[in-house]
Amino acid sequence: MKKWWLLVIGLCLSPWLEAQPVILDLQKCRDMALENSKKLQAAEQQQQKALYEQRSYRANFLPKISASGLYAYMNKKMDYSIDGGYLPVFKPDASGTLQPDLLINPETGLPVVGADGNPVFNSYAFMPDIALELGLRNVYSVGVALEQPVYMGGKVRSAFKMATVGKEMAELGVKSSRAEVLIETDEAYWQYVRVRELVKVAEKYVEVVAELVKNVTDGVEAGMVSRNDLLKAQVKQNEAELQLSKAKNGLKLAGMNLCRVIGVGLDTELEVRDSLQAEPVSTVLEEGDDIMTRPEYNLLEKQVELKEREVALARADFLPQLGVTAGYGYGDGITLNGESSGVASFTAMASLKIPIYYWGEGRNKVKALKAEENMARLQQEELTQMMQLEMAKARCNVEDALVRVKMTEKSLGQAEENLQESKNRYEVGMEAITDYMEAQAQWQQAWSDAIDAKAELRLSETYYLKATGRL
Repeated sequence: MKKWWLLVIGLCLSPWLEAQPVILDLQKCRDMALENSKKLQAAEQQQQKALYEQRSYRANFLPKISASGLYAYMNKKMDYSIDGGYLPVFKPDASGTLQPDLLINPETGLPVVGADGNPVFNSYAFMPDIALELGLRNVYSVGVALEQPVYMGGKVRSAFKMATVGKEMAELGVKSSRAEVLIETDEAYWQYVRVRELVKVAEKYVEVVAELVKNVTDGVEAGMVSRNDLLKAQVKQNEAELQLSKAKNGLKLAGMNLCRVIGVGLDTELEVRDSLQAEPVSTVLEEGDDIMTRPEYNLLEKQVELKEREVALARADFLPQLGVTAGYGYGDGITLNGESSGVASFTAMASLKIPIYYWGEGRNKVKALKAEENMARLQQEELTQMMQLEMAKARCNVEDALVRVKMTEKSLGQAEENLQESKNRYEVGMEAITDYMEAQAQWQQAWSDAIDAKAELRLSETYYLKATGRL
């Protein structure tokens, strides 16, 4: 019974719970956007990849130990035969040295030579034919080897340093992607706040025009105002309601865009805590201008350093290379006439390669990479100047936005005063209705301009923080 009541209560409360708006401020939007950004996640994966590549290149400094094994089976045995025959006999002399036992001609005292031109021996030994049987059944060998590069022309060190630079560039890429995500978040957030304020302006303008239409209608009924004035007021009312409808649609689209950026459903109801303020963030312009901390600037430096490492790596291919290898192995299974014996052995080997002449290949390859290095330096200088210009422009935009905020605030005050004065003059019959409606339109436009100026100030501060590497 209790479970049934709990189910009913849950069903009744679920629509109310789903309808609760998501309460946001700028920092919360930034945190949610950073967590949701696929671009930032891809940059972080690139950073992980660069880290693993650096570790793999660092392993080249250490000796490599490997084990190997071999097994072979051949069913058929191989038979061989060594032909026998008569072999000459050698006898030791007084010193123990073996001398050929040649047949001496007693008349000449010289060795007797046979018909084949070879000397004739006094005696010969007979060797019978020898049969050999080689078996390769169950042949195996196992071993352990150690390889250590001693000097590779700086190739191992250069490759590791290039991987280290790549890891640092990936880290800077994460910072750059993070700043881009924050830029997109701030644009979406302040656009939503801006349009929300414009909706309020449109609603207030509709109220003012509606009040005018009501007053004019009353005047027409009393015979004090012409119907032409009523038609003019009604036309203005239609325009105001159309502006309000457009503003509400714009707010809906801005909210959907903000939902997309922070990673929630597009139809999620939002409630933002911030409002547009006329005062700037006090620390934005006080910390000074410096592009040294910008990820883009540091990336340019790393690109130049990477080109330097590429030159060193290419040069290493044409320098002497020395390496050593040591191993220990055991093999068995080869039989000779049915008998076999295992053999264990230790081996050591040194390898030295000295390039002598490659028809200018190395020199030209290094020069080509040096040209790429110089190109990277020139690009760094050009883009550095562009970033300095961008930073100066961003600072000027903040200063201009501050001036615009002050001017629009002043204009809004003047428009409000003009509206009140025009209203008073219209009510006593000293001003035409068209002038009064013009004053209302000017007041509405001045209010909208003030909102746009405040939103522009907030965004210009964000752009300036990115230009100075502080976002």
